[in-house]
Amino acid sequence: MAVAWTEEQQKVIDLRERNILVSAAAGSGKTAVLVERILSMVTDEKHPIDIDSLLVVTFTRAAAAEMKERIREALEEALAENPENEHLQRQSALIHHAQITTIHGFCTYVIQNYFHLIDLDPVYRIADEGELKLLKNEVLEEILEAAYEESEPDFLTFVEWYAPGKSDSGIEKLILKLYEFAVSYPFPEEWLEECLDAYKSESREDIQNAGWMKELMEEIHTQLSNALEVTRQNQALAVTEGGPYMYLPMLESDEELIQNLLDMEDYDEICMALRKPAFQTLSRKRDVSVDENLKSQVKALRDDVKGMLGDIGKKCCPKTIGQILEELASCRGPVGELIRLTGQFMQVYSDKKRKKNLMDFSDLEHYALKILVEKEGDDCVRTEAAKELASRFSEVMIDEYQDSNYIQEFLLDAVSKVQDGTHNRFMVGDVKQSIYGFRLARPELFLEKQERYTLEDGMEQRVDLHKNFRSRANVLDSVNYIFGQIMERELGGIEYDEREALYVGADYPEGENPGFPATEVLLIDSKSPEFEDNKTRQQMIETEALAVAQNIRSMMGQEQVWDKSLKAYRPIEYRDCVVLLRTVSEWADIFSRVLQSQGIPAYTTSRTGYFSAIEVVTILNYLSICDNPRQEIPFAAVLHSPIGRCSAEELAEVRSEYPKLKIYEACTIYAQEGKKEGLQAKLYGFLNQLRNIRQRVSYTPIHQLIMEILEETGYGNYAASMPAGQQREANLHMLVEKAVDFEGTSYRGLFNFIRYIEQIQKYQVDFGEVNIHGEAANTVRIMSIHKSKGLEFPVVYVAGMGKKFNFMDANGAVVLHSQLGIGSDVIDCERRTKDPSLIKQVIRQRMVKETLGEELRVLYVALTRAKEKLILTGSGDLKKWVESCGYLIYDERMHLYYGRLAGAKCYMDWVIPALAGHRGFDPVYEMFQLERPRRNSLYENQAEIKIHVITPANLLETEMLSQMDRVVKKQELLNWDVELVRDAETQELLEERFSYNYPHEELAAIPVKMTVSELKKAGEEEPGEELYYTPDMVPLIPKFMQREESVLEGAARGTVYHKVMECLDYSRLITSLDEPMLELKGQLQEMISQEKLSEEDAKCLDIQDLIQFLDSGLGRRMCAAGAGGKLFREQPFVMGIPAKEVHESWPDQEMVLVQGIIDAFFEEEGQLVIVDYKTDRVPDGTGQCLVDKYAKQLLYYSRALQQITGKTVKEMAIYSITLGKEIMI
Repeated sequence: MAVAWTEEQQKVIDLRERNILVSAAAGSGKTAVLVERILSMVTDEKHPIDIDSLLVVTFTRAAAAEMKERIREALEEALAENPENEHLQRQSALIHHAQITTIHGFCTYVIQNYFHLIDLDPVYRIADEGELKLLKNEVLEEILEAAYEESEPDFLTFVEWYAPGKSDSGIEKLILKLYEFAVSYPFPEEWLEECLDAYKSESREDIQNAGWMKELMEEIHTQLSNALEVTRQNQALAVTEGGPYMYLPMLESDEELIQNLLDMEDYDEICMALRKPAFQTLSRKRDVSVDENLKSQVKALRDDVKGMLGDIGKKCCPKTIGQILEELASCRGPVGELIRLTGQFMQVYSDKKRKKNLMDFSDLEHYALKILVEKEGDDCVRTEAAKELASRFSEVMIDEYQDSNYIQEFLLDAVSKVQDGTHNRFMVGDVKQSIYGFRLARPELFLEKQERYTLEDGMEQRVDLHKNFRSRANVLDSVNYIFGQIMERELGGIEYDEREALYVGADYPEGENPGFPATEVLLIDSKSPEFEDNKTRQQMIETEALAVAQNIRSMMGQEQVWDKSLKAYRPIEYRDCVVLLRTVSEWADIFSRVLQSQGIPAYTTSRTGYFSAIEVVTILNYLSICDNPRQEIPFAAVLHSPIGRCSAEELAEVRSEYPKLKIYEACTIYAQEGKKEGLQAKLYGFLNQLRNIRQRVSYTPIHQLIMEILEETGYGNYAASMPAGQQREANLHMLVEKAVDFEGTSYRGLFNFIRYIEQIQKYQVDFGEVNIHGEAANTVRIMSIHKSKGLEFPVVYVAGMGKKFNFMDANGAVVLHSQLGIGSDVIDCERRTKDPSLIKQVIRQRMVKETLGEELRVLYVALTRAKEKLILTGSGDLKKWVESCGYLIYDERMHLYYGRLAGAKCYMDWVIPALAGHRGFDPVYEMFQLERPRRNSLYENQAEIKIHVITPANLLETEMLSQMDRVVKKQELLNWDVELVRDAETQELLEERFSYNYPHEELAAIPVKMTVSELKKAGEEEPGEELYYTPDMVPLIPKFMQREESVLEGAARGTVYHKVMECLDYSRLITSLDEPMLELKGQLQEMISQEKLSEEDAKCLDIQDLIQFLDSGLGRRMCAAGAGGKLFREQPFVMGIPAKEVHESWPDQEMVLVQGIIDAFFEEEGQLVIVDYKTDRVPDGTGQCLVDKYAKQLLYYSRALQQITGKTVKEMAIYSITLGKEIMI
């Protein structure tokens, strides 16, 4: 059935020969549209293109694979309808080579094809994250050690400024952070130089022309404009009915004051004016007709305006131009040294990676850029390689364009035809979902094009997809209601207006409960009396989790969700619910634990918790003491674990006996001389086992060592038998996998592995516990908002909305910004004072502003994941939140004013003021006995929103009722009358099903397949096969002088002989049959070098056995056949025989498959001879026992071989290694 595309979607599919920017709202089907556009270009009747002439870049490998699969399936469907179409046949083959990939996949493609242009070794690998951490640490140590040896004054000042303590960790982090910022730019060295230029200003003109000063003046203007808007709103309040009209002159004076400030262009002039702004005193005139609430509101808003101007003066204008020049001069040396060290780190780190043939993802981008773009002065010029690639690509498409950075923009622009005058770029994304600022994504790239591209036809055209095909109307109404008030250009980078709003595209039939889709808000009041005595962070998270758990439980069995696959409503299940958190650290584990305690299956997809899992900690500690047992904490921890089995009292016993010794030494002595036999035996066994394992460390791969530790200590089985054993076992398997990954790096040995893990932990690279649940598991998923991007869920809980935003990056001694550079404190080491420079304050304000903008977009992503129902939860001082909503100011667009939005500390600081104007907020005002502000257009908004204030008493009451209900249900089940028939029809059906007998049960015993050995034994009562007998040897030297040797016996020895017989080259042996010793030794050595045979196995061979075989008649015949190419070895076969042949009671019409492997056979005079080697012990010299035992087996070999070759088997021979002769059958 053909898809009915909207007008806008069809335009995206059909437009050609232009640059296109698609602004695709959440749930607008952008991926489907992108795939359809590709298909339409490939299958165009007039101008079809080849699929490999498109470059399609997506954000993840999974997305690229999914898109390629969609296109492949669509091409196959088209080919099925038109199988003779040669163009489609070619596309079906080319799809496998199409450049539908990630940006790093494309960079890899460029490097692999053009590596010679930049003198790059093409044999490289992408380094593991942990390996890169180790390498970075090495380079940092190297460059800092060299700098300390030189002890230049600039370096020593730098260290004193930024690392005043005993550790260099502060400056190490600074260098690494600046490096990460630099490599996100196309030309990092130039960016670092530009950062230093900001500190080279030496005049007033230099300061006024600096980019950071222009940023500061723009921010001052924004904040003053906001203050002016509030003042004008205040004037309007003063002249409304009942308003304090007598304040109007003062408010008009305020407006004039702010307008004068806005008209000023000189920085120093603004500073002077803001030091003591002249506010007039409010009139004291009394009038009973004035509404006291309005009067208070006007006063409060005027105080807000005064506060705004005070903040501007304090944060933006604290210093004169002269003072700014002085502080820049003070910072020039330390900042210059930071830049120098970062540049040095960049060079040394790059050299070391190149020497080891390693790359990270930023290297891929930079090497690709070096291949495609050359710098000529200030201009960037495309290389011939870029022009060659550009000529191949009909169109360059990029998905999730809002998450691109400057390097990616350079790369894709270089391989497009734009610079040749042909517009062939296609970009799709949604800037409202740009949430990867921590990866240095640049949403401004999208915003710039969104402003520049037009909706009308042109060479640079924008198409807006605003219909949402994911969510119910009420979810979209709620999202539009909230973001229509809080997302604006000054903060989120985009105006949430009618153009950006979400419109309903999905068609949901009406369900049984019309009220179910209503958005709910669960507010936990942290000032509830129950929290007064004991309120901790963990307790508040647990309370919020309990509120979510009770809400989930209330829906189970009561509500229904729409199932697309069934095209019908079905009861809601746990898998339909997801809990989204801004951060999963700490929160996810608590939510998971609380939900599970309420009987709700839940799992978290967090990337934390792996290194804190007890089973992982225990094995890492054991590895540490394998490397060095004189480590106190790991040694004691392992002793106290199930491996050492020592209790705390026993460890105390050892310590008290030898208080001055290290724990390892104390345990070693106690194992020999201890008083308590039980403890002594434990320690002796533990130390002996540790000693044995340590002896293997030098030559055993780490992953193998871990597996041996798990096996020999029994800890692997122990962990698997603990609660959540499946999870623990999976975690240990993951540790083995990480060890395998480590062995693929440039580092080796146990010491380096332990250091590798320590570095991973130091830099908080946590793998997260292994997810043992599939996507289809009926559990509530708990994940981060970032993890949820691109996903959708019927019921979404956005939790933790009262958690404070993270502004840590903006509060360091040095702050970094991609555009404004480096901001540093001014430090006076003699006076021990620290003062933030103005450039630092400017950068900090910009960072805070950008952080808030990103948090707005993160919130948007969270709310737009919901398909049918949205629930928001958060905890905090509810009364304070509600009281702050008593005087809300909106602009003409009904946005909350900038000052309130910019002052937010958590999501609820935005959401509660946005909800305060809604009718659903009335009960909250009533609860706190506050008068509702005047209604406006927001009050009757169509969004259905229900707000619930949750207290511990409410939760306790619900929990008690739930427990009582469980008790009642339990009693019902315990007292269930099993004799009473409640549904006769069902009872009859069950009885019929459970009483059914399979009519051919006797056939179930017939195996589908048997080996020849099993067939030989079928129906016989035989003793087990006796293995090769080796007589006991009486040692003639003392035991302590004997060398331990590994001797293979029985079946293992027989396997070695079979392997040698299989690998012998008879064509070489035939020339030396009289003296075969040297040739045999040479061939055995070749088998060892080719790893066909181990040295240990070779020691178990008696070469005389092989000489005796070659000297036999059968051996000589096999050599002759081998030289003539008529010898065949290890021939597998499968044939069918009637079941009755195996067992007389089995029916003749059933067939059993027989499989086996023939040791050897050769052809003589057109007939075949079968050979079977045996190493069994033979009690007599005739070998008749071997004939009796194996004749039936060889007969099956003969039968199979005759069926396979169609030739007659004339002889069957057993060659007994023990007897050294052939036995004919």
